[in-house]
Amino acid sequence: MRSKAIQVAAIAALVSGCGHESAATQQIRSAAAVDLDCDASLIELVDDAAMQKRVSGCGRTLTYMYKCTSTAGGGKDCRWKPVRDDTNKLD
Repeated sequence: MRSKAIQVAAIAALVSGCGHESAATQQIRSAAAVDLDCDASLIELVDDAAMQKRVSGCGRTLTYMYKCTSTAGGGKDCRWKPVRDDTNKLD
């Protein structure tokens, strides 16, 4: 009986996936929750390109791009930032 329960749990885990998001997706979801004034659990990625992600939540959408800025000492600070232009108005 116990073996059957373990098998069922393993199959359920495979079907539902691990539930882990990439670090990028977590960062975008957190930023979008603030920018869209929406609970992070309601944020969905609707367009997932390499350096650009479009998210939707609470009836609004926003595009994020991965951008780097130079820091003191020659380093770089890279983050997902919302696109700030007229094409990216909060819908």
